[in-house]
Amino acid sequence: MNCLEFERLLDEGAPDRLPAEALEHARGCVSCARSLARARSLERALEAHFASEARLPDGFTERVMARVERGEARGVRWLTLPSALPWWTRAAAEPGVVLALATVALIVWRGDRWQEGARVAWDGLVGAATSASDWLTTLGFAPVGEAFARAFAPAGGVPWAVAVGLVLGVAPLVVLGGWLAWRAGERLVQAVAAR
Repeated sequence: MNCLEFERLLDEGAPDRLPAEALEHARGCVSCARSLARARSLERALEAHFASEARLPDGFTERVMARVERGEARGVRWLTLPSALPWWTRAAAEPGVVLALATVALIVWRGDRWQEGARVAWDGLVGAATSASDWLTTLGFAPVGEAFARAFAPAGGVPWAVAVGLVLGVAPLVVLGGWLAWRAGERLVQAVAAR
């Protein structure tokens, strides 16, 4: 038995029920003997303090439990604890905030490189739109292909950042429209299969 093991046994909260080996160690070690004496003193003080329990009023437990049951029926969560961290720490730890701050830091740190990369990506997107327009025209969807090419064609006098912003603003609507069309197709297939 060493002092660390002895302290672990004392931390379990039962200084009067220590094994014989621990008590033997405390007899030979001055530091552990002091720790044992303090632990026993604390136990006696706690027992003396809580020995005189206050008498609860009649029906107290039943009233409390009835309130708990009514609260649970309404969906009240009794065990929600307030966060130990302040709001600004929790907000800074949110993944979205961290991503936004990292993006801003990268733009501030290497903004010129990011802008050049965005220009190259935009040129690639315009090239892909032209290829997709040609492909749609080949398939016989010339009006759709022309509309697609016009949507991504670089506008004269409009900065590329504005054009990218417009595309990013319209892209979620295009995705939503595609998803709605897909769901409508699924329902149509289910309706035909149900017949």
